[in-house]
Amino acid sequence: MKKNLIFVCVLTVVFSLATDAFTASSRKKYFLKPQIGLWYGPITPIFNTAEHVDTNLGGGAFFRYNLPYEPLKIGLEASYQGFDSSGVDKLRLYPVYMNFIYLLPIDLPVKIQLKGGGGFCNVHMEPDNVTQWDPMFMAGTEISFPAGKLANIALRIDYLCLYENYLPNEPKNGYVINAGISLYFNLNL
Repeated sequence: MKKNLIFVCVLTVVFSLATDAFTASSRKKYFLKPQIGLWYGPITPIFNTAEHVDTNLGGGAFFRYNLPYEPLKIGLEASYQGFDSSGVDKLRLYPVYMNFIYLLPIDLPVKIQLKGGGGFCNVHMEPDNVTQWDPMFMAGTEISFPAGKLANIALRIDYLCLYENYLPNEPKNGYVINAGISLYFNLNL
């Protein structure tokens, strides 16, 4: 009886370790392909930007490609963000930036990524009718849920800093937080 119990325990441990090893690699492989996707969700101005315009909805598109270092990707993102207010102030943002996406090496059914990058943002301000390109920086995180081998669904939060301190009459930067849902597809490139 004791030998049978030990045999069953050893067999169970070996089987579970083998299953975990194979499922972890297959779960991770789909994520390590180039990706293209869309996001949509609330866009929230913060700090001094929130004094002029209100929260709204925005969206964007992105493309990500793998780098030789496996958990790291490079991405290109573009989005539209329109902010209105109860007064005359309006703000339209068209951020275009590149970022690095790092997949945290945690073995979970969901994938957690950290993002950071920079680029430029086309800013259009009303009632002044001023349009300009400002440098911008971003940081964010994303939690991805697999929806099969082809698609992923993710919850994302991005922090955007529009750098305007270089302008002579602008003592403050602009700040926005994007939160949203992403749908992206794993490509076989």
